[in-house]
Amino acid sequence: MQIENSLLSSFKSLITNTLIPKRIKISLTNFNDFFQEIKNGLLTIYNTNDITTISYELLKYIIIPIFLLIVILTILSLITYRYRYEKRTILLQELNTKLDDFLTELVFSNYSKKELETKITNYKKHPLFKKNWYKELILNKIIAIKQNVNGIDPNLLLKIYKIFGFHRYSKKLILSRKWKDKLLGIYHYQILEYKIKTGYIRPYVNNHSNKYLNSNALIAMIILSNEKFELIANYKRKISKTDELKILDIIAKKKTHLPTNIIDWLYSDNSSIVILAIKLMVRYRKDFTIEQIRFLLNYNSIKVRKETLLAISLLYLIDANDYLIEYYKNITNKENKIFCLKTFAVIGNDVTTKFLCNFLEENDLDIKFQLVKTIYKLDPNYFNQENKQESKEQNILNKILLHVKNPYLN
Repeated sequence: MQIENSLLSSFKSLITNTLIPKRIKISLTNFNDFFQEIKNGLLTIYNTNDITTISYELLKYIIIPIFLLIVILTILSLITYRYRYEKRTILLQELNTKLDDFLTELVFSNYSKKELETKITNYKKHPLFKKNWYKELILNKIIAIKQNVNGIDPNLLLKIYKIFGFHRYSKKLILSRKWKDKLLGIYHYQILEYKIKTGYIRPYVNNHSNKYLNSNALIAMIILSNEKFELIANYKRKISKTDELKILDIIAKKKTHLPTNIIDWLYSDNSSIVILAIKLMVRYRKDFTIEQIRFLLNYNSIKVRKETLLAISLLYLIDANDYLIEYYKNITNKENKIFCLKTFAVIGNDVTTKFLCNFLEENDLDIKFQLVKTIYKLDPNYFNQENKQESKEQNILNKILLHVKNPYLN
């Protein structure tokens, strides 16, 4: 106790005798008094056996002070975080502005390759360039320019990309063990059209277990490689609807000729390739033979059969009408029946109308509706010649006709 009292008196002396401003002296004195009270409270707890007193002293001198300390520390940490966040935001804005100005200068100043190398080499001496996040910021801006600004020479952006050394970073990502890193590296090559390094992407087209990696590798190779059709023909996986649209869009933009072996695609074991071949033949207005139609309408994929029926109507292949009449008799799938009826509405004739009227007692209302709609389109006067005798079947047909004649009727 003597040692504690001695230390306490020394601390008081230090407060009162040193050259400290008056306000700080008062603050430190209060601080000292606070801890003196805590000390006294703890001594009270130690020297008493009364539960009520102990609980009160614990609450007053331990629990409440700890709670207040936690609140103060939380407030201080939030203030510190906010300050650092605003400081970082301001710094990033300044960096973005300077970087945008620098890249704009590189892109629009018609520098020679040597001048580009000098400018970029000097810029790479920037202390922040050693940070990975800053390199990624520069690379993303180069990619954004390539995607969003028209009329820029792609070879110029590729030069800037390589002088910065980002091609090595992309290669490292592609060779990484993580499939998401591989996707990012492939994306860099694809957007910046780095065709010379497609050998790093090719192995992932068919020989990887990850479907996303296969899909992205295929799209990248179609964009970067001259053998796009060979890659598609030999692709072993299913092609998603999204990738299918991407492939068709790429082929249309590059104004590529229809591959000479497109007929071979129709007989592929991969239904995705068959569907893609059908859509390409429709786009290039290449007709199907009856033998090809027969094969496709008996293919083991419902999607292929639907796409074939759609192609017949889009290409207006009236020669397929007779075969479709025989085909309709054996259709068991509801959707296929409806698609076939829609095709009849485009290529059908009087023979088709006579054939379809035999099925007017169809029980399925969806099929019946399309059946009536097709017959009405082929011969608008057909139902005027029908027997007007009141019956349940005739009432159903009349209601369907009202909808067929007036599509806005509810």
